[in-house]
Amino acid sequence: MIVEDLRALALIALWDVRKLGRYKFFLAMRFAWFLLQVLVFGFIVAHMVSIRGPYGPIDYYKFYVVGAYMAVLFSMSIMRGHEIVEELEDGLIDYQLSLPIKRRILAIGRALGGGIASFTYSLPMLIVLIVVLGVSSVLQVALLALVAFLFASGLVGVAMSIALWLRSGDKLDILMGISDSLLVRLSTIFYPIVALIPITIYYYLAKVNPVSHAVDVLRITAIPEYAQGVTVSDPLIMASYIAGFTLTSILAAITLLERRIEGGYGR
Repeated sequence: MIVEDLRALALIALWDVRKLGRYKFFLAMRFAWFLLQVLVFGFIVAHMVSIRGPYGPIDYYKFYVVGAYMAVLFSMSIMRGHEIVEELEDGLIDYQLSLPIKRRILAIGRALGGGIASFTYSLPMLIVLIVVLGVSSVLQVALLALVAFLFASGLVGVAMSIALWLRSGDKLDILMGISDSLLVRLSTIFYPIVALIPITIYYYLAKVNPVSHAVDVLRITAIPEYAQGVTVSDPLIMASYIAGFTLTSILAAITLLERRIEGGYGR
């Protein structure tokens, strides 16, 4: 039974991964925009911004590069919600639910498959980040990839849950647009937490925002010499926060598949 479940999980995950070829133009445009942000806009902003942390000045350019990557990863992961709605409208989800596959396996497979696909979409940007920041340690690179994949899977779980809850492309567009704006801007993607202290509401919202924890884990991994003292929390706490966020979002997707979708094959 375990072998059958693992095989089904792999097949479901592969379903999302195989869609990579459908977005070649989109990926090329996002990559070009990311290069523009990193190689042009980032330098301009870095010369305009001066921030001092507890242990000295912060290299804002390096801080910005990691934030730009997280913004791309967030956008690509959340986009999976639109695919789920399209599949609901086309009857594809109903077809998958009719297969002899446990619903929890289906939900986990879609979340992991979406996470792998989203991470793969962002891989060229991650390589640029590694080169620009001069990350040379294999362990650092592996940790960056692991954190990015885990957070992408969590975001896909959230996108799936919202899509299954709303089941409407128009409503999803509105909610995803609002979520994108709030979660990205009310985080430490572009502003270190020490710079937000004077703005009390902004500061506390950024402290509890999962995006802040994910991007700051990437920073403490890639540029520890500049991220010390300017992250939202201790590295271990942030890592635990990301793991909890990913697990919770996938469990939410499982629950919605089991309780909100009628018909199908469930065990």
